[in-house]
Amino acid sequence: MSYKLAVFDWNGTLIDDLHANWKGANASLVAGGQPPITLERYRDTMDFPVLHLYARNGIDPDTYLANFQEYGLAFLNVYREEAKAAPLREGAMEVLDALLDRGVATMVLSNYVQHELEAQMAQRHVLGKFKHISGNLAFNEREHSRTTKIERLQQVLDDHGYAPDEAFIIGDSLEEPDIAQHFGMMCVSVTWGCISPERLKKSKTHHMIDEFASLLPILGARSLKAGAP
Repeated sequence: MSYKLAVFDWNGTLIDDLHANWKGANASLVAGGQPPITLERYRDTMDFPVLHLYARNGIDPDTYLANFQEYGLAFLNVYREEAKAAPLREGAMEVLDALLDRGVATMVLSNYVQHELEAQMAQRHVLGKFKHISGNLAFNEREHSRTTKIERLQQVLDDHGYAPDEAFIIGDSLEEPDIAQHFGMMCVSVTWGCISPERLKKSKTHHMIDEFASLLPILGARSLKAGAP
């Protein structure tokens, strides 16, 4: 059996924007009257829904949601500026090209808002490398208090006839191992993103990588034969 679908997270995985996310989170914390946190603390407390991050650092969920317009905009303004210089992760383009050369469909499954996600991808010249791009449709209280990746991925699997065991998912958060377990697909976790390696080790992920160059050997001949006659 060959892999037919590769599902990538975007922020913290394909785009190297850890510091932009951290600085944006600190802007929200300061707006909520809390002190900024270290990068280490951010990686030890970041989670989805992001309400958990703020609750673990002094802003209770009700307060965050009641002040979302202020706190959310504080994050977004700082993140947007800091992320302008965030590059595509080293080795990402080579991995995408290798998968595409062998007929593997590629997908981005992100919590970032759709139009800004597509803009970031276009700026880094990878928009055309993905058959499916799924982000959140809005930046609002509802999308910060729940997760929607499972239902959005389910829709793509159903609409295009992908079998979960012919797909793999790769990302930097604790969401991807849970999604993989839900669908029965393989998960690869990257160590350079918003979750510390120590936390990833305790998750249900199947593999952890420190660089994209390690991905294809994990996939092995199975992925490289996808789409072969």
